[in-house]
Amino acid sequence: MNRVPRPARRTPDLRRRSGRGPVAVSVWLRLLKSHGLLLREVRRRVPRGLTLPQFDVLAQLYRRPPGMTPGELTRELLVTGGNVTEVARRLVRRGLVARVAVPEDRRTVRIALTRRGRSLMREAIPRHRREVERLLAAIGHLDLLQLRELLGRLNRALDPEPR
Repeated sequence: MNRVPRPARRTPDLRRRSGRGPVAVSVWLRLLKSHGLLLREVRRRVPRGLTLPQFDVLAQLYRRPPGMTPGELTRELLVTGGNVTEVARRLVRRGLVARVAVPEDRRTVRIALTRRGRSLMREAIPRHRREVERLLAAIGHLDLLQLRELLGRLNRALDPEPR
């Protein structure tokens, strides 16, 4: 029996369709590299004895004095619940945060800074801001404003739910 060969399947060429493929991939790669380089430098500058995830949790709690639920922290930090639980457990052991019961919902707990945690962050946050400013000093102010706007648009396109 003679088989008639099928025509080879063609993979769609997305570059022809939109003309944006190579640029989009290039932007993606540059974002990844910039993110990695910034993280490397920021990790080196967190207060002694803290990991970057611990610092991130403390910074979120510093902005919200009444504290946050583990679920709220998970959504803000874009991490898993297990990560937040473990980081919070370590911060409780160090006396930097406390678990506080929510009277109107006995199943819910809030994580809040202790006095010691608030004192640490009162010093660490301004230092962190200065370090990030130094890291981004090579980019002019107007370019930073434009970059912030563009990244904001990208964030909204990827995650339309406001946080």
